[in-house]
Amino acid sequence: MKRILGLVILLSGTVAAQAQATRVYSDAGNIVIERNGSSTKLTTSEMDLDPVLSPNGASVVYTRQGRGRSPRTYEFNQVCPTEPRPDQLRRINVDGSSDQVLLMGRKGEPARQLCDFRSKQFSSDGRRLYFLTPAWAASGALHVYDMRAGEEHFLMPAKGILVLSFCPNRYKDRLVVLSRRYFMLGGSYDWYWLYDPSGKKELGPLGQFNNPEDMIRQARGVWCAEKP
Repeated sequence: MKRILGLVILLSGTVAAQAQATRVYSDAGNIVIERNGSSTKLTTSEMDLDPVLSPNGASVVYTRQGRGRSPRTYEFNQVCPTEPRPDQLRRINVDGSSDQVLLMGRKGEPARQLCDFRSKQFSSDGRRLYFLTPAWAASGALHVYDMRAGEEHFLMPAKGILVLSFCPNRYKDRLVVLSRRYFMLGGSYDWYWLYDPSGKKELGPLGQFNNPEDMIRQARGVWCAEKP
């Protein structure tokens, strides 16, 4: 679980770097934006977490935790709670205006339930927002939300995700997905696999890495460094 959280932290840093002098973060359950050394609090609920800045720098997408200030868990197999209220996926403009709900958390089968909305990452054009939710005992569920159509759907089981939105070549916007696979005669293994942006077409295995940080270095230093 620590490795997955490490990936989330690294990806948050990637978004901040892409936005140059702008970064967003959660402080005491409130979303804060920092630009040119000046910080502004965008929300005041004390229940807001995991913000991500849109590629155009105009808005922030974040999670509002429905469990209030209770401790937050990241167990793959947890049931998404709706009491006292469901989690929410929300968007707010960087000037603090137009704070709105994009998705409400819900109960259901592992591939359908929604909560936490973690590992949030945009496609390069900002249209698609990918995120993970709890699902099965050994894997979460990867979902995508279409920011224009306002529609969400399940893509596949996943333990981790990296959207190659920063690639300038043929890998641009492809998905690196950490998946658990099973041997025919028993046993399992976790490998990274490459998918097209829709998540419908598997493009091939990328192999096993000791940790998410090694995989990200490979992505930046090798895959995304190839000439277009």
